[in-house]
Amino acid sequence: MSVTVVDQLLEKHNFRKRKAVKTLATGESQHRNEQFETIDQLKQSYQAAGNPVMSMDTKKKN
Repeated sequence: MSVTVVDQLLEKHNFRKRKAVKTLATGESQHRNEQFETIDQLKQSYQAAGNPVMSMDTKKKN
């Protein structure tokens, strides 16, 4: 997958790349670990099916 295709998909679904910001975390999420466990389970199932997995930090545009 090319950078151009990724950019087009992000734009099509109203996502944008996030800029790195050096700040301290503002708080703890009660379900933080659960989020990462869910992501890991999905990643493992996609990889087991022979699908590629790409990770990108994004934020939905308002």
